[in-house]
Amino acid sequence: MEKSEIIPSSLSESLKKLRLKNWSGWINEDLHTIFPEQQALFIQKLTSWTERELAERKTSKINTKIKSAKFRQIQTVEAFDFSHSKTTQGIQKSYLSLYNSITYDSPPSAVFSGNPGLGKTHLARALGYRACQQGMSTLFITASDMVNQLLNAHKTLRLDQELNRYRKPQVLILDELGYVSLDNQSSNLFFQVISSRHDQGLGTVTTTNLPFGKFNQIFANDAIAHAIVDRLVNEAEVFFMEGVSYREHQRKIRKPAP
Repeated sequence: MEKSEIIPSSLSESLKKLRLKNWSGWINEDLHTIFPEQQALFIQKLTSWTERELAERKTSKINTKIKSAKFRQIQTVEAFDFSHSKTTQGIQKSYLSLYNSITYDSPPSAVFSGNPGLGKTHLARALGYRACQQGMSTLFITASDMVNQLLNAHKTLRLDQELNRYRKPQVLILDELGYVSLDNQSSNLFFQVISSRHDQGLGTVTTTNLPFGKFNQIFANDAIAHAIVDRLVNEAEVFFMEGVSYREHQRKIRKPAP
């Protein structure tokens, strides 16, 4: 005769998440040998232990994602003051909508365009930090560093391996696109990364100091510039930023009163 189920389904699910797939059956079988009050206490304790273990594993996983993202510094959305200028006030609603839509199966794609010092990198890093919290693999790097590493890998016959480093993360954040002009080979390598990520439906976040109409100043020719812009903005939220410096605003906040 099959024995009735004693342990709750929520506990069974927790045990499965811990990859203890046979434990539910074994525990249920053994619980029939003890008194009901002891059953309740055991279930209560085991539920507490499994919940703590799952929470610890989740925290450890997030910390690992943040470390491997190489943010250089952690910048969160809570630390950004959207009220400091009309531009940031104007983008606040759409930015937070994108931020709150980030889930494991929905990585963010965005382009932040504007002059230096407006908070583009902060907002890009905040998206990446949120992605890490959702368990996504994330990588932060400047556009010039990525291209330089690809060129070095090409010289040492490691190009495929290095390309995969940028093709695979669920979220890739390319900072400071436009500070360095790229020659034909560098432009083609950059295109390979962006095109591959676009085709896979992965999240790509970019900050740039140039408008899209001047991307031919970054890349080797108009054709490749157009192809890259087309893929960067296809499913991305685009934020055009201008106005007073966010860095200056932060300095004023930190400056002690006389």
